[in-house]
Amino acid sequence: MLVYSLAGRNGDYRLSDLWNGSFRVDQIEPNLSEETNLGLVFGLAQTIGRRLNLPRVWQYYLLLAGIVPRRLKLALRSADLIICDMPWCPPIAGRFPGATWFLLSHNLEHRILEQGPRPHRRFAGWMRAIESAAPSRYQEILACAEEDHDFFRKFDPAGRLRLPIVRNGVDPEAYRASAGARERVRAQLGLEEADTLLVFSGSNFAPNVEALQELRAFCRAEAAFLQRERTYILALGSVSTAPGREGALISTGRVPEILPYLAAADAGLNPVMRGSGSNVKLFEYLAAKLPVISSAFGVRGTALEPDRDYIPYDPANPSDAIRKFVHGNSRTDWQLHAERVWARHRRSCDISELVKEATLQLPQFNR
Repeated sequence: MLVYSLAGRNGDYRLSDLWNGSFRVDQIEPNLSEETNLGLVFGLAQTIGRRLNLPRVWQYYLLLAGIVPRRLKLALRSADLIICDMPWCPPIAGRFPGATWFLLSHNLEHRILEQGPRPHRRFAGWMRAIESAAPSRYQEILACAEEDHDFFRKFDPAGRLRLPIVRNGVDPEAYRASAGARERVRAQLGLEEADTLLVFSGSNFAPNVEALQELRAFCRAEAAFLQRERTYILALGSVSTAPGREGALISTGRVPEILPYLAAADAGLNPVMRGSGSNVKLFEYLAAKLPVISSAFGVRGTALEPDRDYIPYDPANPSDAIRKFVHGNSRTDWQLHAERVWARHRRSCDISELVKEATLQLPQFNR
């Protein structure tokens, strides 16, 4: 199996390589490798698009026209199954006999664009038209949540596609913290063991940023309550632009890895109220064996049940959810609770289990 990346990161490019169409191949594991194209055309297109804060329009049109690296064409000609990673990667013009084209829909991209910055919102209608046409262009579409499934089914009235829901998930083995990580990070944050730390992990995506703004306002308005409850909220990742601390709100900015911070936390917080697809942060909390505090919207795309599997969070009254967590159980009991929730829902969160389920549903994977 080959994963093909059209462009690399900034640090992957060297001036001496830009003119010779260079590439890099990384062996991820036996029978799975990744090739990254490091040529000039796609590298510059990606850089310009990011500098102008534009979505990947350039990528869609280049691939649709069949303008792709030579090595990618060779790989496509020998492929039995081609999975396009999101609608930014359309079926490529050209002759690829015997290939089956799938779309992997992480979320409805037009919904993401609708909720993004102004330059992105301008392309939302264009992307909606592309996603509406997807059922007639692909042999199958893998959706990650019910909203996506229902959208694509609407444009497949004859029911030609199976449209299986293959939910987002994580590798639970990647969420085993090293010994002492909890104590080390809490010491760095200036927290004592008796303090309660709620972690909100997120990227610099509008729904996350809005949720953080609400949390910041809450921490200011309820500073006395949070101090009395010895409760702190950790904004983890690029959802905050830089490290900082304001009362009970601690921000890390971008970090090289999140696992030590998850180990330091007592619960995972997901206060988002809009978005598309499902929140990977939720699966990370579950795999890290953290109790979950979430809005009803935040658990979309999962089978988690309120009160049984997570504490419901009301953005209009965050104090209620915090009280339920701080006073509802001991830390040991909450840990046992998180273990039971993971055991109940592992098959719908463990990426290896999800992939197995997908291969059983789709005979094309079993050739």
